[in-house]
Amino acid sequence: MTNDRRGDAAGLARELAAQLAALSTPEPNSPAPNRSRPRAGTGGGPSLAGPRTILENASRFVQPALPGDARFRSLKDLVLRALRIVTRDQGVFNSAIHEALRTSLLEIEAAFADLALEHQARHRELGEEVAAQRVRLEEARLALLSALDERDGDLRAALADEAKRTDGTVEREAAARERLGLDLRGSQKRLDLLESRSDSAGTRLEESSSRLSAAEERLEKLRVDLGRATEELRGARLEWTTLRTELRSGSGLATPADRGATGAPETRSAADPLSAGLYADFERTFRGAEDEIRARQEGDVSLFLDAKRPIADLGCGRGEFLEALAARGLAGLGCDTNPVMVARCREKKLAVDEADLFSWLRAQPEDSLGGVTAYQVVEHLPADALLPLVELAVSRLAPGGRLLLETVNAESVYAMKWFWMDLTHVRPVPGPSLGRLMEACGLREVTIAYRSPVPREVTGGGTEASDPLVAALARLVFAPQDVAVTGVK
Repeated sequence: MTNDRRGDAAGLARELAAQLAALSTPEPNSPAPNRSRPRAGTGGGPSLAGPRTILENASRFVQPALPGDARFRSLKDLVLRALRIVTRDQGVFNSAIHEALRTSLLEIEAAFADLALEHQARHRELGEEVAAQRVRLEEARLALLSALDERDGDLRAALADEAKRTDGTVEREAAARERLGLDLRGSQKRLDLLESRSDSAGTRLEESSSRLSAAEERLEKLRVDLGRATEELRGARLEWTTLRTELRSGSGLATPADRGATGAPETRSAADPLSAGLYADFERTFRGAEDEIRARQEGDVSLFLDAKRPIADLGCGRGEFLEALAARGLAGLGCDTNPVMVARCREKKLAVDEADLFSWLRAQPEDSLGGVTAYQVVEHLPADALLPLVELAVSRLAPGGRLLLETVNAESVYAMKWFWMDLTHVRPVPGPSLGRLMEACGLREVTIAYRSPVPREVTGGGTEASDPLVAALARLVFAPQDVAVTGVK
């Protein structure tokens, strides 16, 4: 009997193990569980068939039960009845756990279904957005292709026009190259001819150079001798001028002022038919406006900056040079025989006397003036009055004083055209002649400066020409209009 009980216990243990395994295995004849019970529109969400099968199988074992064909059924049933008092609470607990798990599984399945629906809706929205984007991209692509086609047409047209212009340019350049080639061949022939002439001229030039070197040596010796002789002559002339002035002032010899009766007038008289007012009009018409003359004479003020004594302007006219001296802080004196000019100077508060320049100079003490100027005056004097004027001016200059005489350039054909417009002009005085006259009276550093160039609109843009003869003629016709000669005592 003991062996029978042991066999019954072993069989009972095997049955319990089989029942535990059956919790996860459906019964063969039981209906198929709802494994794939997807809700409509889930789109194939996560499957919960496995957990659902386990719960359905586990529901059969909430309370212990015996199958109908179990061995030892009566004995097992007796044992179960005896154990129900002990397992009742466990059964209740198992039922509660089973229901909680089943409810959670259902809620999770519902949540998965909602997520699937939301995913499907989002998928449709993204599909619609992608489709719209594709439509826009297709429209942009078509517009870009259209613009590119239009731009391509424009570029092709521009390239065609450029090709036409390039063809014309190439043809012109080819023609120009051909002309240049012809010119180059002609120039080469002329160059060959010039080289042949240059060879013969080179031989003559070498001979001339040797003769020129010998002549330059002789000329240098003569220049040295002439310099010594010139210095000696200048000293002798200065002594002679001083002596002549002293003799004239002491013996009452005739001076240009005393020769009025012989018919050689020194300066114009106010009683002349060309009255003072008419001459003032001549001055404005043919000489120029006051601002123009003052600007032209301002450059000469720098020659007298070192003067310690007053500078005298003979025949000062409207006083332009005296104004320029005053602007630089230099003392100036003036004289003129025209009362209209003198009145104009006095309006400007300038120290000007109405007097003949010879009598005015004689009234000044010797060596009392730092400089003497006479602008456009000497052409109004007869030839025999020029030497006395220079002599008298030199005697009144202090040592180091400067004499400046400006007149119309007698070497300019253009200037001579206007020279005779002024009816008070007596004769033109060449600049070199004035220079020799100053040297004869003992002045040093005698310079001749040509000024007042002819306007370019008159010369046609210049006095240079390719033909040397024409250029020389142009320089003669359009030489500067004025010349200024200066010397220092």
